[in-house]
Amino acid sequence: MKKLTKQQIEALNAIRQSKGRFFGLYLTQGDVLNAQFVNETDAYINVFDRNNRSHRKLAKSSVAGVRLG
Repeated sequence: MKKLTKQQIEALNAIRQSKGRFFGLYLTQGDVLNAQFVNETDAYINVFDRNNRSHRKLAKSSVAGVRLG
C-alpha cells in the first residue's frame, strides 16, 4: 500500500466522520465528486457518486481532499 500524506489522512478521517452526509471529494486525477461514504478496506474506499448515480471504488492514495458542509 502506498504511503499516505498527512493531508490524505486528514481527508480520510473527515470522510469517516461524515455520518452519511454527502461531501465534495477531490481526487488527485483532478476529478471532483459529490459523494457519500459507504465503506472501506485497507487500501480502498467505496463511495456513492451522486453525480453519476453509481458506486465507485477508489484507492485511498487517490484522495486529494474533501469539503464537508
